Amino acid sequence: MAFSGSRLVASAAAKLLGKSRQGFTAVTGVSRSLLTFSAAEGHSLRSACFSRSFTRSMWVLCSKRPDTDLLSGGVVKLTDVNKTCSCCGLHTQGDKELANFLSKEIETEKDNLQEAPKVKDFEISSKGAEVTLTRNFDGEIVTIDFNVNLSVDDESMDEEAEQPQMVSRPRFTVELKKSGGSSLSLNCSFTGDEGTAEGEEEVDVFQIDEVTLHEGEGEWQESSYIAGADNMDGTLYDLLMTTLEERGVDNEFAAKLVTLSTSHEHRQYIKFLEDLKSFVSK
Repeated sequence: MAFSGSRLVASAAAKLLGKSRQGFTAVTGVSRSLLTFSAAEGHSLRSACFSRSFTRSMWVLCSKRPDTDLLSGGVVKLTDVNKTCSCCGLHTQGDKELANFLSKEIETEKDNLQEAPKVKDFEISSKGAEVTLTRNFDGEIVTIDFNVNLSVDDESMDEEAEQPQMVSRPRFTVELKKSGGSSLSLNCSFTGDEGTAEGEEEVDVFQIDEVTLHEGEGEWQESSYIAGADNMDGTLYDLLMTTLEERGVDNEFAAKLVTLSTSHEHRQYIKFLEDLKSFVSK
């Protein structure tokens, strides 16, 4: 999924400034170069954007779209925030420019939106940034929950791609609930591996991080014991992974979950842009 930019230079500069404790002068020069790059240098910065630190914040600098009003000759144009606009009810001229930019940004993001996939055997529901998948496995209720907030992985960039690809890989919880009410919860995360090539030994693309049991209809409590996978017997860990696999939570499922999460995160981002436009237009 290709993203255009409305998350501006601030986060990218922050990442650079976070490394500046060893040399303020050197980092200051780098951060200034991000904010005042020339139009002639635009093509080289676009190449630099395909790095491990790429985020939506940089796309507004990398984009060659002619309708980007925030750039003038390669330099970010600042608006006089004290100048008011009485023609459309917006508080300032800056509000008007922001609303105009958001209109174009929303249109671009919708053009890049991908359809959310279906996941075999699971029913999907969502509320805001939260997504829940549910299925019945021989009388046992399998529930998978995840939240797309801050889940976009900028390490998934393909440096050879014409357009950067941003992927959402959230942490997720698998709960196995027996008919009597007792539940086994397994907190999982993605390993960063891309799967297994043909002829190679299978590699898990996700891992179990924590495991806990709770009885009855109540939710997990602070007093409940949590077993960390790092300190778990290897055989026990493998058997728990098999338990998940038997219920449909395997590498194939994980790939579907990534696609689903990426699509849902993109929809939430578009809604954020629409809500922001509505806010500044009031």
